[in-house]
Amino acid sequence: MFTSSSTRAPARRSPRAAFSLVELSVVVTILSILIAIAVPTTKNLTFRARSSTMQNDLRVFSAAFSLYAQENGDWPTGDGTPGAIPPGMESYLNNTAWQRNTPIGGNYAWDPNSMQQGVRYRAVIGIYSTTNNPVTSDRNQLLDLDRLTDDGDLTTGNFLLGYRNYPIYVLEH
Repeated sequence: MFTSSSTRAPARRSPRAAFSLVELSVVVTILSILIAIAVPTTKNLTFRARSSTMQNDLRVFSAAFSLYAQENGDWPTGDGTPGAIPPGMESYLNNTAWQRNTPIGGNYAWDPNSMQQGVRYRAVIGIYSTTNNPVTSDRNQLLDLDRLTDDGDLTTGNFLLGYRNYPIYVLEH
């Protein structure tokens, strides 16, 4: 049978159909705490990954330059140009990160007979800023890298701050 008017009663909402303000506040608070814990942890992991990558790069480069010096009787020539492969080093550095940006900014540079902070070094791998790619000035990042690579002091050892406070890795004093 067909009727023209509906006699159904309107649906009633259950008292638990939505979240209360207190429940939402608790969820937001828990999420805030989790984020507050996760962000520094993520930053620390990124910080450590940069240092580890740099340490590995410096080991690879040090071995390549040392092998060149052993085979050729002297270090290669170079002028400290960031990202430039020194003459004769192509086969030693081709499959490395030499020409890429470093994890801490800037580019690697071969700088033989280099004057750094008033001291002349015979063989140096520098990490130098370029126009659009500055080296980090985060001292904690540089100290972490120094602890992994050297003695944990940016004024002594083989990894230290050179001219304009750019990080350098000394292969020969």
